[in-house]
Amino acid sequence: MENFLFINFSFLAILGALGLISFKAPIHGALSMIVSLVAIAGLYLLLYAKTLFLIQIVVYAGAIMVLSVFVMMFFNIKSDSLWAKFSFIQMLQVALPLVVFGFLAYWLALMPSSFEIVPDGFGDIAPLGKYLFFNWGFSFEMISLLLTAALVGVVAILKGKNNG
Repeated sequence: MENFLFINFSFLAILGALGLISFKAPIHGALSMIVSLVAIAGLYLLLYAKTLFLIQIVVYAGAIMVLSVFVMMFFNIKSDSLWAKFSFIQMLQVALPLVVFGFLAYWLALMPSSFEIVPDGFGDIAPLGKYLFFNWGFSFEMISLLLTAALVGVVAILKGKNNG
């Protein structure tokens, strides 16, 4: 059953990534990215990483993608302005990461197939929550205030551009 789920989640993650780079409309690309992020969350769940699974769903597939879709709708991005003709140098820039990916896949195939069993309690959210609250609570709140101020600033700038 785990192999079946792994293959399906991997397939969905790859399809979502391909949809992200191939759809012409930005909103369709964003929805494809949500599919990819949820599939990656499923892979985390198969690895018994419950905390990463929750963070992936809540933070990435939830909050960040909702914000991205909101920004796309706010700016009213037209899909016609996103596509351009590619030059030879740009094609080489795309080919280089593919070559690097090929080398990484080759070295991944050479890795041993047996790994260590994780200890009980691995991936639990309680130790992570206590660590973050006691050591990084103030920093987290300051970052949230900074992001709120940045969002208010962007809306004020855009409102000024639309009025004048």
